[in-house]
Amino acid sequence: MKFQWWVWIALLAFGTLGEAVFASSLEYWKFNPDLSRLEIVTDTAVRPQVQLIRNPTRLVIDLPGIDLNSPRTSKSISSFVREVRVGQFNRQTTRIVVELSEEYSMRPWEVQVRGLSPNRWFVQFPKFLLTSSYSLPDDAIAISVREVKAAPITGLVVVVDPGHGGRDPGAIGIGGLQEKNVVLSIALEVAKILERQGIKVIMTRGGDRFVSLPGRVALAQRYNADAFVSIHANAVERSQSGVNGLETYYYSEGYNLARSIHRSILNRINIGDRGVKRARFYVLRKTSMPATLVEVGFVTGRIDNRNLARASYRQQMAEAIAAGIIQYFR
Repeated sequence: MKFQWWVWIALLAFGTLGEAVFASSLEYWKFNPDLSRLEIVTDTAVRPQVQLIRNPTRLVIDLPGIDLNSPRTSKSISSFVREVRVGQFNRQTTRIVVELSEEYSMRPWEVQVRGLSPNRWFVQFPKFLLTSSYSLPDDAIAISVREVKAAPITGLVVVVDPGHGGRDPGAIGIGGLQEKNVVLSIALEVAKILERQGIKVIMTRGGDRFVSLPGRVALAQRYNADAFVSIHANAVERSQSGVNGLETYYYSEGYNLARSIHRSILNRINIGDRGVKRARFYVLRKTSMPATLVEVGFVTGRIDNRNLARASYRQQMAEAIAAGIIQYFR
């Protein structure tokens, strides 16, 4: 009888997870070879189940209640990860299989599975994989998984600035999608995430109202904020709907903040990279603290417009921006 070593991992998220909802979907997955990390995003809360199997060594991640909503896919990754396969295991479960190259293996206790939020997970592989000469024991070994909670960040003030508002809709994209509504939705979620980490958040607007540029800067100055993050959506001529992607701007000392947010978004979301750039936007020039302006995509772009119109994607964007801010301070 062929030996299979099954290791089931019970996962904990930040907060209580409900039961998986059938017909929810896998929004995004990515294997980052530089970090040896598999990243998974679903559109609702999910309780993954992970098992390690040998001959060949592969990690199987089942997502109960998740529908792939696309054909089975496979992708070669690197010299040590032979292939990642994603398919519909049964009508109620999407399965992701990460298969190592034949000459590599790993110890099960070195695999870490962490929940960044109820719908966002990553599986961290050991930085250095073992050669196949490592012999797995005959008996199954239970893996203890700790819930990972970052220590709160206290004593910091961040101004979150959703662009435009009120009589100023900002850019208007395909299907009438308005920049002011898109960025407010994202900004409110960013604020919630930062506040859960102990950061005091000041919103330049919490609803659909107009705030002048000097008014936004004055608010940040009044609170002597530690960072200023302005959130916008881009636009070009309607005839250029093929233009899509992320741009992040800074003026002077905001470069590290801009870079941290930009990298965080690219690591978590499948979006085009249009770079970190220096610009003389009013809110960047006039604020005295590190400041950045994030263009989360083009409301006039076919791809970005479709994504930004979805609440689940805006939530992912908010999580990525917040993670970049937190990483900057840490």
